[in-house]
Amino acid sequence: MLSRPGRKLASLPCLEPLWAAATLPSLHSWGVELVRASSRMRTGLALSVVSGLLGFAGMAALLAQHGVPAIFGLISSIGWGLGVIVLVRVFTLVAAGLGWAWLVIPFARVERAVFPLLRWVRESINVLLPVAQVGGDLMGGRLLTFWNVPTGLAGASILVDLLIQLGTQLLFALLGLGVLALAGGDHRLVEYVGGGLGVSAFGLLGFYFAQRSRFLGIVEDALIERANRWRVAPITEGRRLHDSLRAIHGRSGALLASFALHQVAWFLGVAEIWIALACMGLNPSLGECVVLESLGQAVRSAAFAVPGALGVQEGGFMLLGGLYGLGPDASLALSLVKRLPDLALGIPGLLAWHLLEVRHLLAGRLRRTRTAPETRPMR
Repeated sequence: MLSRPGRKLASLPCLEPLWAAATLPSLHSWGVELVRASSRMRTGLALSVVSGLLGFAGMAALLAQHGVPAIFGLISSIGWGLGVIVLVRVFTLVAAGLGWAWLVIPFARVERAVFPLLRWVRESINVLLPVAQVGGDLMGGRLLTFWNVPTGLAGASILVDLLIQLGTQLLFALLGLGVLALAGGDHRLVEYVGGGLGVSAFGLLGFYFAQRSRFLGIVEDALIERANRWRVAPITEGRRLHDSLRAIHGRSGALLASFALHQVAWFLGVAEIWIALACMGLNPSLGECVVLESLGQAVRSAAFAVPGALGVQEGGFMLLGGLYGLGPDASLALSLVKRLPDLALGIPGLLAWHLLEVRHLLAGRLRRTRTAPETRPMR
C-alpha cells in the first residue's frame, strides 16, 4: 500500500507512467536505470552551473580590473551600430537555419521558414542556459518532430548539421590563422593555435566516420532492443537514425548547399567585428576582423563546457586584440558587444521555445480529446 507522500506523487499525471513502471517487478531494472540516468543528468547540470559561475566571476574580475566605466563608455560610443550588429546576427541565424533545411527537406515536407525559427531557439538555449553549448541542438531535433518529421530523421539532420557547422568553422579558423601568420603574428601563438586546430580536425574526422560507418547503427540497435523491453509496444516506426544518416550523406547537392550557407554564416560574424570597432573609431582592417572573429569563435567553441564561454571569450579577445594594439578595455568592450545579440535575441528565443512547447502540448490534448471514444451515462 502506498504511503501518503507516494499517493500524492502517483496522482501527478506526468509521473503516472514512471510510477507504474517502478511498481512492476518485471520492469524494476528500468526504474534503476532511470534513477541512474537522472543522477548523471543532475551531476552534469551541477558541473555546468559551477563552471558558468566561475566563468562569470572571471569575467566580472576582468571588467573590474580594467575599468567598467571605460569599457561601457566604448560600448555606448557604438550607438546605432549596436542595432545593426543585432540585425547581422539575425541574418546569421537565417543562413544557418536554411543550411539545416537543405538536409531535411528532401525527405520531409516542412516549410523552410521553420528552420530559421528552430535555429533561433537552438542558439538561445545554447548561449543562455547551462547546457554545455550543445543542449540546444538536441532540443532543436526534438522540436523538429513537432512538424511530423520522424525522430530518426530529425536526429540525423542535427548530427550532419553539426558536422557541417564544425567543418566550416574549422576552415574559417584556418583562414584566420593563415592571415595571422602572414601578418607576422607571434610564432608561438600561431603554433599553439595550429596544434589545437589539428586536434580539432582529427576529432572532426572521427565524427564524420562515425556517421558514415555502421557504428551508430549498432548503438541504435542496442538502445532500441533495450527500450523495447520497457515498452508495451515495440519501437519500430519511422525512419531509423542510421538509415537517415546514410540518406542525408547521399545527397551531395544538399550537403554542398548547406556547407555554403554555413560558411556564409561564419563570415557574417566578421561584419559584427568590423561594425563594432569602426564605430569605436578604431579603423580596423578586414584581416584584423577575420582573425578576431575566426579565432575568437574557435576559443569559444573550445570552451563548450562553460555556459556561454563566460570569461573564456573575454580572455580570448584580450589575447587576440593585444596582437593588433587593442587595449584591454577595447577588447573587453568588443567581447561584450558580441554578447549583446545573445541577450537581445536569446531571451525572446527562450520565450519562443516555451510557446512552441505549449502549442504542441495543447494540440496533443486536443487530438486525444477528439479521438477519445464517446461515453454515455448509464441509466
